[in-house]
Amino acid sequence: MKATRLLVFVLAAVCSMGALAGSPASASPADAAFNPASGALNVDYANYLSKHDIVYNRPNTNPQHGLTVGNGRMGAMAWQANGLSMQVSGVDTSQQTAFGAGSLNLATTPAMDSGYSTFQQRLSLYDGTLTTKYDNNRTVTVMGSPNSEVMGVHVEDTRGGVSSIALELSLWDVSSLGNSGDVPNLDTWKTVSTYADAGGAGLSRGQADPQNFGYTLAATVEGAPYTAQVVDGRKVRLTITPSTSYTIWFTASSRLNAPSHNSVTQAKNALNSVKGTGYTNTLNSFRNWWHGFWEKSFVQYSNGSGEADYMENIYYLSTYMIAAGGYGNYPFHFINGAFRATGDATKWSNSYWYWNQRDVYNSFLASNHVDLLSGFNRLYSRNFDALKAYTRTRYNVDGIWVPETMGWDGNARGTVNSEYTQDIWSTGAEAAYNMYLQYRYTNDTNYLRTTAYPFMREVAKFYQAKLSLNSGTGKYYVATSNSHETYWDVPNAITDLAAVRNLFPLAIQVGQQLGLDADLRPQWQRIVDNLIAYPSDANTYLPHTPPIAQTRNNENVAAELIWPYDVTGIGYPDQQKAINTWNSRPFPYGNVWANDAVQAARLGLGDQTFQGMKTMLRKYQTYPNGLTDNTNGVFEYLGVHLSAMNESLLQSYNDKIRVFPAVPADSSFVGKFSLLAKGGFTVSSEREAGEIKYVGLKSQYGNSTRIVNPWGGQQLRVRRVSDNATVLTTSDAEFTLNTTANAVYVVERTAKPLTSYSSTRLTGTANQDVKSLRDTNSTLGLSRSPNPMVNDTAATYDSNWYSTSARGYGDYNDDTHHSNTVGATAQYTFTGTGIQYLSERNGDMGTVDVYLDNAFQATVDLRISGARQVQQVVWEKSGLTRGTHTIKIVNRSTSVGIIDAFRITP
Repeated sequence: MKATRLLVFVLAAVCSMGALAGSPASASPADAAFNPASGALNVDYANYLSKHDIVYNRPNTNPQHGLTVGNGRMGAMAWQANGLSMQVSGVDTSQQTAFGAGSLNLATTPAMDSGYSTFQQRLSLYDGTLTTKYDNNRTVTVMGSPNSEVMGVHVEDTRGGVSSIALELSLWDVSSLGNSGDVPNLDTWKTVSTYADAGGAGLSRGQADPQNFGYTLAATVEGAPYTAQVVDGRKVRLTITPSTSYTIWFTASSRLNAPSHNSVTQAKNALNSVKGTGYTNTLNSFRNWWHGFWEKSFVQYSNGSGEADYMENIYYLSTYMIAAGGYGNYPFHFINGAFRATGDATKWSNSYWYWNQRDVYNSFLASNHVDLLSGFNRLYSRNFDALKAYTRTRYNVDGIWVPETMGWDGNARGTVNSEYTQDIWSTGAEAAYNMYLQYRYTNDTNYLRTTAYPFMREVAKFYQAKLSLNSGTGKYYVATSNSHETYWDVPNAITDLAAVRNLFPLAIQVGQQLGLDADLRPQWQRIVDNLIAYPSDANTYLPHTPPIAQTRNNENVAAELIWPYDVTGIGYPDQQKAINTWNSRPFPYGNVWANDAVQAARLGLGDQTFQGMKTMLRKYQTYPNGLTDNTNGVFEYLGVHLSAMNESLLQSYNDKIRVFPAVPADSSFVGKFSLLAKGGFTVSSEREAGEIKYVGLKSQYGNSTRIVNPWGGQQLRVRRVSDNATVLTTSDAEFTLNTTANAVYVVERTAKPLTSYSSTRLTGTANQDVKSLRDTNSTLGLSRSPNPMVNDTAATYDSNWYSTSARGYGDYNDDTHHSNTVGATAQYTFTGTGIQYLSERNGDMGTVDVYLDNAFQATVDLRISGARQVQQVVWEKSGLTRGTHTIKIVNRSTSVGIIDAFRITP
């Protein structure tokens, strides 16, 4: 987490508001959807997921609101500007995906988006496709070749009179490129080469990158003749002979994954290959890839008000976006990912921050996509030797220390030059623990032996060397380290003590299991037995031994015990103390990476978990595509949302399976799931009207597990599905279940078994409109008629503007953006015939210049004497030609300039 990030509280807003999150899913306490044959819920995934499609019922011209589509290794954001426009990114094309691959524009004459009466753009989560329909005679489908570096745009256009079609690939001006990627040679990223031949056209950069990154963005056409040309040093064009049906294939082929690191040859070969396979076969493969992805797990999270349904929609959308860029050789970066529309511009991207990356990835254990988490783990395991060597150089210790902000190759440049991060020790323990969890969810003992345990051992050795021993008390302690970024050079950072208490017993256990390191285990056990207690007062845990040091960042460090360190929670002796710590945390929901809701779930606080997820969306989900305008992070809050929902439905972190541990008390709440528990158990359950119906369990590997009785002291039985035999009957609060590999079991009340419920299949109806989250400004999708009021959060701001929320003055949506920097610039692109600019006016305010379509309009004085005025129309323009226009606001004084909202005339 970057130390200098501004603490920003943002109220979500969008251009259009609609009904609540659609009708809540229908539910019946009398039926059950468990399928004994599969050992999971019986779900019509195609129709169920269609209710979560994101739908734009009018063209979107704002790049930041572009819908996202990807194939696992590359992605694009799409919007309407002179036809179809997209920014393309590849996961492995540049270090930390800091540099975008380029822009794609498809334009026709007459324009694709001219002369139509109906429009709909649909992101289909189940199929993974983005489809735009104009009337019944134009359809544009964006899709991909699964898990490759090739995507496609398929066009069906039966209009008569189409005279020209042009596809352009281009790059923005790269001459002033900044080194956000921590690359050794920036010049190679400023150098662009192009080609055009009978097979297509492309542009390349990073071709001399010494770390073998770099890429070629190229395109070809299937189904229509075309000619290729180089337009200039940053643009190539395919001129396509008008046809009623054709497919444009494009690739961001990385040097990293290309034979001999030749991305040009790789791009040409990849395009020829997919063109040979053909659109229909590739589309079917792509759909099947996504179908298989979704069918690995299931979540329903619903209630009478529709709020929970909206949160469920965010769950599936977030899963889609992360998976759509999550299968590269390097991780899906928490800011860059595979989706952005800002050229190469990015923030905090010169390394991977572990704190932020864990938010993106950790939910995928429970959702049965361990292969996604493995990509994150691989960043650290592949750098084992580099980290071990650097640890010896820096600390003279035989072990592994992991920098909190680490480059793709294990470098610590982002850490050792920052007081915020240079003395954080706990990152290595988190990385080692995630590798261990990968083993526990997959049962891959070879991975445990060759990868996870060696990393665990070396991190334990580092701590063993760095801990101090008080000879008087016999206690081990931490003399000085950072309690993450917030408290510097303090004694007994709680993150380090939690790291040791979490990691050392596991290292001992695995060492015994593998028959390794008998000489080390007694030393580790001695440390575990004699480690100093966590710093605390009578009621709460503290971030380090008092007195509390100066606060340097806004992290709830003491709550880290709850998650991700997994050393306290429901049923632990210190649960109440952990709850007190959570309740008194100093920065509740204070940033876009806040994991408060996950921790609430771990503590069994169902209402707080629900409200926490809603709070995070209210603050940060500001765009109708599900993304945020918060530049301190992009994907973290979406990953936190995934973890919070999974943990509210199923927990197994402490080797106990617990269903519905943290759901809201709302009697209308309906929860259903098939998720993966530690040990390799697919767990399914349903809860309606406050009643848990059953627990279904499929054992993948034949491990044993502990299960918490969902009905307290009521008698239950465990029935093996294959022969209907009762294998256990008990009224205990928890019990051990020994299983057989691939066997399915049902845990049911003796008094009300699963057979007392009628059988059903879960399904849904396709979404057709915008959704909104009650009591917030968060929406998904665009309605046919735009809201004339556009909140300040919809504009694009440079770094000298700051957002404030909950102002209490009466601003539109109770939030504004402000600046006191001369030259600070903001702009908003709209479609209409007029616009009003709304601001506050007050005695401490200054002047701003207003431009429309790059033409100066007026200098507006926001100063007044007397009481503050809000929602004031300070400048307006009417009678514009109907079409797309851009308003730009430039602050002109060191006094405050404010943007509250815009009002658009259609």
